[in-house]
Amino acid sequence: MLSLFSCATKSNFSKNNLNQEYFNGKTIVFSINENSVKNIKKSGPRAGIERRPDINETFNESVAQLAKETKINLKVKYFKNQTANVSDINVEAEITDISWMFDLSSATMVSTINYKIGNKIYKKVGLYKNMSGGSEKKNLIRSLKTAHYSLLQELQK
Repeated sequence: MLSLFSCATKSNFSKNNLNQEYFNGKTIVFSINENSVKNIKKSGPRAGIERRPDINETFNESVAQLAKETKINLKVKYFKNQTANVSDINVEAEITDISWMFDLSSATMVSTINYKIGNKIYKKVGLYKNMSGGSEKKNLIRSLKTAHYSLLQELQK
């Protein structure tokens, strides 16, 4: 039973290795690029039909969950004309691919995101693997969170 749970990719970042001092006093504002993919590609044997999650809404939820878990001030910019504080770190995220791959004993959700901060682009891959198919939306949230977390690790360097 323990081995089943140890195979799942980490998706709760309450216990993390981020440098809290680096993020103290900073607000990181995420916005999703309108060119981001809107569908999830699926491959491999699977059963059942699920309601497709709204990618923008799911992205926003992933940022909110990661903010709560890491205790870092992460926000979502909902409107193009929404103004940000000068001290905010503005991150434009373009999801270039979302794939959900199934095999006989597990399912893996992979999301590829290009994060743009100023003139710099960070390409990150989020991964969530579990021992069953799981929920499309929940797996996507977990996959996106791992990509966001990877970006935070990069920023603190």
